[in-house]
Amino acid sequence: MIAVFALMLQTAAPAPAALPPSAMIENHARRGVIARLDGVAAQSREACISACGLNDQCQAWTFRPAQTARAARCDLHPIAGPSQFAPGAITGLAPALAARIEAGAERAPSARERAALSNDPATTGPTQPGADELAGGG
Repeated sequence: MIAVFALMLQTAAPAPAALPPSAMIENHARRGVIARLDGVAAQSREACISACGLNDQCQAWTFRPAQTARAARCDLHPIAGPSQFAPGAITGLAPALAARIEAGAERAPSARERAALSNDPATTGPTQPGADELAGGG
């Protein structure tokens, strides 16, 4: 199974170069692993991102480069939960999740959102009565 996954990873398209910098955090790692990969997937951050992109359950990844006493490692995470400080590690969002977030940030606001942003009482809907109205004031 691991050999098949490694072969898929080698033939997979490279990780998207446009992964936004905000989708990655240096010197941090996440917990909760669905797969801990070494070998081909742990050769680089880009390979780890590609491995996450190939796994439908992966929402985030953490890459730990090789150190003196430890081989490089790529962890795939089922949720994009909070990260903790981890010197040397880098963690990020799955390419598909990062793309959805970017697409949502780039869309134009809806009419309802524009009305809420304008703070125009006539367009934002009913509001609660003020204190003077509740006290019988005019």
